[in-house]
Amino acid sequence: MSATVPESGSQPTRREAVMSALGAIVGFIGAALAVPLVAFLFGPAVSGTRPGGLLGRSIPPTPRSRAPWSPVGELAALPQGQPTLTTVQLPVQEGWIQSTMAVAVYVERTGPDSAVIFDLHCTHMGCPVVWNQAAGRFLCPCHGGVYDANGRVLSGPPPRPLDRYAVKVDGGVLYMGALQLPGA
Repeated sequence: MSATVPESGSQPTRREAVMSALGAIVGFIGAALAVPLVAFLFGPAVSGTRPGGLLGRSIPPTPRSRAPWSPVGELAALPQGQPTLTTVQLPVQEGWIQSTMAVAVYVERTGPDSAVIFDLHCTHMGCPVVWNQAAGRFLCPCHGGVYDANGRVLSGPPPRPLDRYAVKVDGGVLYMGALQLPGA
């Protein structure tokens, strides 16, 4: 019996068909994984947004949906010229659920009817800052950021001063408003 040699234009062998199918599957999976990666890398450039660096801008974890003004306490009870760590209970509504959220802030009474409320988070990476009474400065223990008593950057990696909240005094009671992010 003589062996027959397949012609060059004939049907592919089983091995060729399986290899073609596997190649198509691998190509589909590669494309599915590449699309989100390309969107992540080139999305900000295409959309025109500027994230503010490789890791983006540090935005403190504060509630987005809340009442416009939350009571902090009696202004006269705060020491003059010294930042004091205070916890403010903010009303938060997520969907139909209403609750409160405790937010730590530094409050400084600057006069008989005025105050400043600093956000607790460093503007570099969002680490909590600590008021050092002896040095008269806010210190960030994570990366060595140093702020003066007015929240201005003295040294370290923070890109901008400490963020502040809107403030109002009504009837001797201090109220905290929305976070005032510069450039936002």
